[in-house]
Amino acid sequence: MPKSIVIPSSLNGKYLREACEAKSEIVLLSGVNIGNLGSFVEYIHAHHKKAYIHIDITGGFRPDEVGIQLLKNMFHLDGVISTNMHALTRARAIKLETIYRLFLFDSRSLERAAGAMSDGQFSAIEILPSGYALSEYDKIRKYAGDTKLIAGGFIRSEKNISDIFAAGFWGVTTSDRQLWQYGVNRS
Repeated sequence: MPKSIVIPSSLNGKYLREACEAKSEIVLLSGVNIGNLGSFVEYIHAHHKKAYIHIDITGGFRPDEVGIQLLKNMFHLDGVISTNMHALTRARAIKLETIYRLFLFDSRSLERAAGAMSDGQFSAIEILPSGYALSEYDKIRKYAGDTKLIAGGFIRSEKNISDIFAAGFWGVTTSDRQLWQYGVNRS
């Protein structure tokens, strides 16, 4: 897997074809529902990509034990992203990739999340907004250890992506399809 990737976020399945043409081996589905999830995942897998879903904003989905099992067994998802620790723990237990989504509002929000980040229980941690993620990188890295870090939110330009990768982040998530083809592959 490349060391730095731009993960396309397809909102409501919009521009899914372009997302599957991106360099990233992961496509993130946001704002979908259980009625269209299966066909979107099939499409992503047909393009030899991994399908991840943002479970906090998935219509008709409940992140309980049964719901998480359905994501793997019925919908064949590869990974989930969420702010819900219990849902991520359930997902990890059944071998789904997990990305913890952390919103930084102030220094206290970072301090409160320190324990969760240090457990090494996630495949990656996404920090939003990207400007705060960038300015707090050293502190975040200290707490997160070797866990892959992703910056998201307000990714506006290739320079923004370049700065994020130069700081040491593994990836960025963006719904801006103009940036999906950008890729720094330092493998």
